[in-house]
Amino acid sequence: MTYAKKYVNQPLQRVNRHQPCPICGKTDWCSFNDRIAICMRIESNHPVSGKMGGWLHKLTATPIYYRPVDRVERAAAKAPIEVCDRVYRSMLDLLSLEYHHIKELKRRGLTVEEVEKAGFRSLTGIKPWEVCQRLINMGHNLKGVPGFYQAPNKKGNGYYWCFNYSPGFVFPILNSTGKIQALQIRLDKHVERRKYQIFSSGNKQSGACSGVPVHVARPQVIKDSRIWVTEGALKATILSQKIGAVVLGTVSANTWSEAVEVLQRDFPDHEVVEAFDQDKYTNLHVRRACEEFRKAVAGTGRRLCEALWYKKFKGADDAAVAGCKFLFRKIS
Repeated sequence: MTYAKKYVNQPLQRVNRHQPCPICGKTDWCSFNDRIAICMRIESNHPVSGKMGGWLHKLTATPIYYRPVDRVERAAAKAPIEVCDRVYRSMLDLLSLEYHHIKELKRRGLTVEEVEKAGFRSLTGIKPWEVCQRLINMGHNLKGVPGFYQAPNKKGNGYYWCFNYSPGFVFPILNSTGKIQALQIRLDKHVERRKYQIFSSGNKQSGACSGVPVHVARPQVIKDSRIWVTEGALKATILSQKIGAVVLGTVSANTWSEAVEVLQRDFPDHEVVEAFDQDKYTNLHVRRACEEFRKAVAGTGRRLCEALWYKKFKGADDAAVAGCKFLFRKIS
C-alpha cells in the first residue's frame, strides 16, 4: 500500500454503474480518484498489499469531460456502417495481438497470415477510456457506434467515453462488402457460461446495440461457389479459409433469420450449404432452429443441401482443419 499512498491525494472512491473503472471498464470491485485507479482485474507492476489488494495504475491523462445534459440520454441511433467501419478499424490498429492468442488461433487452424489479415487483436491490459480518447483525437465520433458509451465522471459535471470488455481476443464481423459492422470477443475465461461476447452498448448513454449481425467470411481464393452457413463468426472465418467458399456465421443457431436475409439480399442465386454444429442431432432447440432455417431457405426456391462429416468433430471448421471429406445431402 506504500506505493499507492504516494499518489493518493484524496480518498479513493468505489466504482459504480455510473462511474466504471477507468482501467477495466467494470462497475464493481475497483476504486479510483483523480490520479490513480486500484483495479482488481487488470494487473500492473504495482500490486497493492494488505486487505485492499488489486493493482495500482497511475492515470496518465484525465478523461475527456463533457457538459452535463439536463436529461439523461440513453441509447443513440446506431451510426451508419461506414462510420462503424472506420472507428473499428482505427481501434484495431491501436491494439496488438498477444502470443498466447496467436497460438490459440493457430491451434484452431489459421495461419499467421490469415490471423493478421482477419484483424484479430487482444483485449487485455488496456485502458478503455484512453483508447476512446485516442480515437476522438483522431477525429472519430463514437456516438452510436456499438460498444462505446458515455459514462458520467465522479464529480457529476460531465462525461467521458468508455467501453466494457472482458479479457480475450477480438475480431471483426464483416458484412458482404467487407465493412466491419460489429466486433466480437472470444473470452479467455467464460462469463456466465458464455464463450463469446458481442461488443455492444445498447443500454448505455450515447451507445447503440449491435444486434445479431451475420459475419460474411471470404477465402483468399474461392473454390466452391456455394454459400455455406454455420454457427459463429470465428468458425465461419476458419471454415471459409479451409474450404475456399463464402461462409456466413450466425451469432447462434437461433439467429438464423438474419442469415436468410443476407442470402436473399446479397446472394440471391447461390446454392446454400447448411453446416450447423453436430448438436443439431441431439439438442432439441438447435434442431428446431436448424429445421426452421432449412424451411425458410427452401421457401425461397433455391437449392439447399446439408453438409455431413465425421461425428467426432462438433463443428464443420474442426472437420475441415482435420482434413475430413464432406458429404452432401440434398434437402427439398
